[in-house]
Amino acid sequence: MGQTNSMTVLSEYKVIGGLLGLGPDIFLEILSEIRYYQYLIQLLGGCVGIAQETYNFPVGTFANYCPHNQHIGIYYGSGLYGAVCCKGTETKGNSYFYNNQTVKLEFDSEKGTLIFFVNGLQQPVYISGIKEKVRFVIFMFWEGSSCTIKSLKNLKSPTSGHVKNEKAIQW
Repeated sequence: MGQTNSMTVLSEYKVIGGLLGLGPDIFLEILSEIRYYQYLIQLLGGCVGIAQETYNFPVGTFANYCPHNQHIGIYYGSGLYGAVCCKGTETKGNSYFYNNQTVKLEFDSEKGTLIFFVNGLQQPVYISGIKEKVRFVIFMFWEGSSCTIKSLKNLKSPTSGHVKNEKAIQW
């Protein structure tokens, strides 16, 4: 796989026309090879985060209801006040995100952290202690909602740092 100076880009994985056609096994294989990556999306109503690799959500499931919320770490938009829900515990402190804003997730598989950004600003509440295989999840609540994945990158080093009032939630 070719390398640029700073990252591997999605096109180098020979993904044409988006990630939908990859299937879960191929997508997980790609993600398992990446140490740092950014998952850039544009959400119109919903939440985004990670789930335990082995957990399957039934169709129509609301992510925050038991038992499903015991298997996820997600960041809610304006619907739940910008809260991060990690294995059933909600923590407020991040900005709300709304329609047409860019939400970025940066997962460091060696440190076991998942850090959230809204429109380029790192959020203070993040998830740490992730020492198992996970997959990214996107939940959209309303009919007609959409999500655009803008970028999936393998970074040589994280773009996140420390921010005021940061708070780690244990996975």
